[in-house]
This record gives sequence, structure tokens and C-alpha cells, in this order.
Amino acid sequence: MRRTTLTFRLSGPDIQRDLLHEFALHRDVIAHALNGDGTSKIAVQTLDTPAAVWDVRATVSMFDDHAEELESQ
Repeated sequence: MRRTTLTFRLSGPDIQRDLLHEFALHRDVIAHALNGDGTSKIAVQTLDTPAAVWDVRATVSMFDDHAEELESQ
């Protein structure tokens, strides 16, 4: 099955850490931190289905009301 990657800018490193822990509990999801420009970001790889993409976006939103989706591939 095809996969997609969603990338988000987050409000801070604490949220980034919490989301990495949360996504480690999700089946078929691979998440990693993106650092380097002074902002907290996370890239999340998931199945390329509407339900899986929605689940990632909803999870990020639950942890960070100010998260911004940067790109999807």
C-alpha cells in the first residue's frame, strides 16, 4: 500500500516529544523529529488513505492547536 508523509511545525519541543511518543503507539505510523532551523517540526509517515491521513492530522491537532502543516508528499 502507498504511504505519504505529513510535516508539521509545532509550538515547541515539549509537544514534539509528546507527539513522537504518541505516534510510537500508532500502528503503521513512523514519526521523527525535524530540527535544525530553531523550530520544532515533526514528519509523520502513514498509509496513503483518507482515514490514516485524517488520524495523523487529528492527533497533531489534539496535542497542538497552533500546529501548521507544511507539506505532504
